[in-house]
Formats: sequence, structure tokens, C-alpha cells
Amino acid sequence: MVTSPNKTRSRRVARPAHAAAARLRRILLGLAGVAAFIALWKLAYLFNWAPRGTIPDPFAVPGALWDEYQGGRLIPAIGSSLVHYVWGLGIGTLLGFAVGLLAASLRVFDEAHYMLARILRPIPPLAWVVFAIAWFQVSHAGAAFVISIGVFWVNYFATAAGVRDVDPRYYELARAFGHGGFFKRITSITLPGAAPGILSGMRTGVGQAWMTLIAAELLGVPGMGQEMNSAAGVGAYDAVVVYMLTISLIYTLSDGLFALVENRVLRWRP
Repeated sequence: MVTSPNKTRSRRVARPAHAAAARLRRILLGLAGVAAFIALWKLAYLFNWAPRGTIPDPFAVPGALWDEYQGGRLIPAIGSSLVHYVWGLGIGTLLGFAVGLLAASLRVFDEAHYMLARILRPIPPLAWVVFAIAWFQVSHAGAAFVISIGVFWVNYFATAAGVRDVDPRYYELARAFGHGGFFKRITSITLPGAAPGILSGMRTGVGQAWMTLIAAELLGVPGMGQEMNSAAGVGAYDAVVVYMLTISLIYTLSDGLFALVENRVLRWRP
């Protein structure tokens, strides 16, 4: 059976139109979900579903945002948080990647450290705050230390799992062509094969760092977490929501940026 050029052309036109309709439907449903959440939030405010004064009016949040900006608190808090966020994320990612790569690539290293990893892994990052304060005082360095611990474990396990999932037949093929050396094997087989899992762990770490950061700042490190704590102390829960939404926005932007990098690095995937 021969397909006419007109039918082929109409199918090509129909596919983009169908995809555009699906995207529009997704956007509209997403907006409807946000509207429903705001309506539920407004009802909770009107009918005092929580202790009085602890649920802010959702329509007061834009005004609170302007007050935080005009008061000179919002921008400095964002800048302060980003300092220890970037350092903690960078250190935790690099160390987690390096240790995970060695654990999955060198049997001796894996056997030597696996008990230590199982002892330290269950300890939550915030449990290290006491030592962070003792060693670094209340500072950017202390917050970065706590953040890096949480990010480390995410990248450690993602990297180790990604490396172990590389098909062993690729290594056999590399040895057959004279690429059996450790460093050559790592750069030509291991890293390209494990890249999807490694990058997935790094992307997860971007979000994990924010969760750990805010909890660390609640203990006094300057930043958005400290501003949230201060606002809650005087009952300004609308300002607390402002910082929560600011964190959400920054995370969305950073996650989107990382997704672009990930797609570019892994553009070879089907």
C-alpha cells in the first residue's frame, strides 16, 4: 500500500498540533490546581482551621513581599543563603561523586569503607549542627558544612549505583582494544556509561541542599531561614510564606538550569 504525500504531510502537521494541545491542557490543569490550592488556603484562613493568626491571608502575601523588599531584608537574605548554599552544594557534590566512584570502581576501597559508610549514613545532617557551631561558630562555613553532608550522601549513592550498573561487557570490549588501564577505563567507559545516574544524583542534590540549608539557618546562620524564624517570632506568617515561595522560585530556576545542562550532556540518549 502506497501512502500519498498529502496524507504523510497531514500526519506531520497533526503531531505538532496534538503535542501543543497536550501542553496547553497540562498548563490549564496546573493553573486550576494552583487556584484550588489558593481557594482552600483562603477557606482555612477564613474559618480558622489552625490556631488563630497562624494561617496568613493568601492575598496579603504580595504586600508582605513588597514590605520585605522595601525593608531591605529580602535581597540580603537571598544573597547570604546563596553563599553557603553554593559552597555546601559544590563540596558535597564533588566529594560524593569522588567517593562513590572509588567505592564502585575499587573493590579494596569499597571493602575498607563500607562499614564506616553504614555507620555514618543514618545520621541526619542536622545532627552535625552542634559540631558545625563548635568548629566554625555561627558562620557561612558552618552552614556549608552541614549542607555538604546531606548533598554528599545523595551523590555518593547515585554515583556508586550508576557506576555499578554499567554493562560489564563494555569493559571487556575496552580491554580487547587495549584500554584496560584504570584511568582510561574510567574516562572512556565508566563515566559515559554512568553519566545518567550521576547527573540524576547531582540534580537531586540541588534540592536536598535547600532543605538542609533552611534547617541550618533556623539556628542562627544569616539567610532566609533566619528571616523566616524572626518573622514567625513576631507572628508575621505572611512574611514566612514570602521566604518559602522565594525558596521555591530559586529552586525551580536552579533545577531548570541544571536540566538544560543535563540534557546537553546527555544529548546522545534516544
